[in-house]
Amino acid sequence: DDNRLRREATSLGSGRMTGPGSLKVPGGSIVLMLLELPVLAQMASCGVDRNVMIWDVFTGVWKRTLRGHEMGVRCMAFATSTKVLVTGGFDYKLMVWNPYWGKSIHTLHGHAAPIIGIEVLGSSAGQVVSADSAGSLKTWDLATYQCLQTIVVEDVLNLRAFVSIPSHKRVLAADRKFVAYDYQNNGMADQTDEAPIIKAIYNPRLKVFISGCMSHLRIWDAVTGAIKCVIPHKDSEITDFCVDDRGRKVFIADHNGDVSVHNSTTGCFIKKLIGHKKEVSGVIYCTGDRNIITVSWDKSVVVHDESQEAPKIWRQAVNVHHDDISCVAFSHHLGLVATGSIDCVISLREYERLRTVSSLLGHKTGITALAFVEPYAALASADFGGNVAIWSVPAPSGKQHRFVNHVLTRFINMMSLEASASVNCLNPVYEAAGPTFHLYTGDEDGDVRAWDLSQLLTVAGLEPCAPKADWDGWKKDIVEIPASTTAAIARKAVAPETPELKIHVEAQVVRQLCSWRAHSDSVRTLKVYSSPQFVLTAGYDHMVKIWTLEGQLLTVLRAYGQIPWHFPVGPDMDGLDEDTLDEVLERVQEVDRKYDLAKAAMGGARGGAAALTDG
Repeated sequence: DDNRLRREATSLGSGRMTGPGSLKVPGGSIVLMLLELPVLAQMASCGVDRNVMIWDVFTGVWKRTLRGHEMGVRCMAFATSTKVLVTGGFDYKLMVWNPYWGKSIHTLHGHAAPIIGIEVLGSSAGQVVSADSAGSLKTWDLATYQCLQTIVVEDVLNLRAFVSIPSHKRVLAADRKFVAYDYQNNGMADQTDEAPIIKAIYNPRLKVFISGCMSHLRIWDAVTGAIKCVIPHKDSEITDFCVDDRGRKVFIADHNGDVSVHNSTTGCFIKKLIGHKKEVSGVIYCTGDRNIITVSWDKSVVVHDESQEAPKIWRQAVNVHHDDISCVAFSHHLGLVATGSIDCVISLREYERLRTVSSLLGHKTGITALAFVEPYAALASADFGGNVAIWSVPAPSGKQHRFVNHVLTRFINMMSLEASASVNCLNPVYEAAGPTFHLYTGDEDGDVRAWDLSQLLTVAGLEPCAPKADWDGWKKDIVEIPASTTAAIARKAVAPETPELKIHVEAQVVRQLCSWRAHSDSVRTLKVYSSPQFVLTAGYDHMVKIWTLEGQLLTVLRAYGQIPWHFPVGPDMDGLDEDTLDEVLERVQEVDRKYDLAKAAMGGARGGAAALTDG
């Protein structure tokens, strides 16, 4: 039994080979396991004598002995992808060996009971799972030697058997009953997800991050960096998502044209909004109105009422573009909705009725990203050619800019003098002090750049405009644009007589502040937050990263790995940055000091105070 084996494993010393072709170990030592090392044409044996022996499978000749365990060795596994041997036994530790040289590469600690089994998760995974007699299963990455996951088998007195079935992605453990665990994929350390990330956002109210790939969303605790909830979406591939102003609901748009609503804490399904006929390419929550704006490849823009239990549409515009809508931006300040399409046209519409305000022409390739520059009546746009343009757009009231509906300035997201990368995401950052206007861009090659356009505000004479008054976000309307009209606008956009992004501010007003390689693949999300101050990026390299404004990496979203979680938000800060919290604490301490001084003064002058009162 296990106790007898453990006693023998402790008491017996190292054995030696008695003759060619013999697997017998002197002294009555027990061999506990044999394992073929297929790519080496060798076999390994282990036993209670603390040794692991390597044999030639054709001749039976002993090759070498692997020494290092302090007690008997009970189980082994060989990873063909990395050609390493992993052994474990009664000393509670795993040892990783190079069987060519007989050297121990690494020792893995973490188990608190004798190890009864080791299995490789697939021939090319580079990961192993180990089990101990107390019922703990641990997954290890052989590239980083990190423990990726720990599972405790419940109601187990003494786990006796353990096996992995990679072809069915299932792990079986047995004591008095069988317990089966299914795994979806192997994963990688310090990686946000096993699939490309399409979007990531941060909600300061709930202090959570939300990352999404095509099959599911993950909700992350911003304080600990741990996963709080996973929301699967099996109906179709996810294309976009957003949350409401309280962070309680998450709206998931997909390739089929549907928009489903889930509880962001539990992941429970709540309802579905009225869908589109084709893929939803963008979804935006309208803070204050409890409305949702969706745009689709069916060339329509729809404003939904999400406040009611039953799905409801306030208004919609049909045939907005001649081709698929690729991106959307919304400005509550200006009361405008901007849509971009692969037909090279940017369409501006009033939010209240979705009626056309203007069509911005100048791009010669499809529009990839849009962002309003609040509180100015300005819009930033980008296209597949790497061009980034700043437009003057109509203000909700007052005198219009002299270059309204025209390009103020433009620049190219240059990788080198010969190549440019298309910009996938834009984030303007405005500060009244100065004032300063910075624009952050994320491109197809994985680079993030920060551009200083503060000079544009002065040279172009841009002034902050008053927000739109008399707001009504619940008007009903249906706007149907004739297909011939949108087709004519699309033809005009690409016609030779329409100049490509003709600028109206000739002065040099754009300066690159900094740039850094944020991802090894396309950047899909870039968002700058102010409290705390950081840049959030997500990419097709399966990563979500958090940076300073200057491009220094703070941390990454990961379920496991060796990169420490370092995000400046505490559990009781309610979204406050540390400087603000310190200031509040100093004020509280100052109030306490004044109170103590006043109390002491009152205690020392009670008699005088009483006499004064009597008088």
